[in-house]
Amino acid sequence: MAWKNESSKEQKERFAMLAMSDRYTITELFEEFGISRKTGHKWLSRYAVLGKAGLTDQSRSPKNLHNRTSADLERLIIKEKRLHMTWGPKKLQRILETKHGIESLPAVSTVGEVLKRHGLVKKAGVFKEERGALTPPEHSNHIFGVDFKGWFMTQDGERFDPLTVSDLHSRYLLKAEGLKQASRHWTQKAFRNMFREYGLPEIIRIDNAQQHVCSGSESRYRGTIFLEIS
Repeated sequence: MAWKNESSKEQKERFAMLAMSDRYTITELFEEFGISRKTGHKWLSRYAVLGKAGLTDQSRSPKNLHNRTSADLERLIIKEKRLHMTWGPKKLQRILETKHGIESLPAVSTVGEVLKRHGLVKKAGVFKEERGALTPPEHSNHIFGVDFKGWFMTQDGERFDPLTVSDLHSRYLLKAEGLKQASRHWTQKAFRNMFREYGLPEIIRIDNAQQHVCSGSESRYRGTIFLEIS
């Protein structure tokens, strides 16, 4: 039985036709074609229902695509990323669980792919900029140093974003406040209250990762306060 140079589909068709001819037993055909009983019966079942079309190699992709990120979850990832442009896939995955109660979390790599598809991933070096020497503080209210210490969840499930602001000349701690979120809204509110109490500095010094937050906080005072990146 010369079949070994045939294509996979041709072999399956020949097997099905011989099995339907009653010239050979099923067991003989299993041995001749070198296939298991399970595989042989699968081919025959497809042939009985779909004819030759049923013998075409089937896609191995899962029918229900459980790993595909749902549209709602993808929109949520994009929304959180736009609120926190410096956050990466790992932190966004965590916020899906802690803030939104998502139980079946997408993999960190999946979150990353969502960000890439929507152009929300910055290429390496995009935040790099030439910086001159930092201005030395010469008097009080000359330079305020701003730092977010990194958010965490309290035992009662509330988000806590510690914000500290200090006068770099006197080393006086002007503000140490736990914000609900390190967003523009909450940062602006904290800065306004601080400015009312202590006045305006000439320079606010921040690190690169916080520029998008603090730039919004000083926007209403533009021309009076300068941002200095440390």
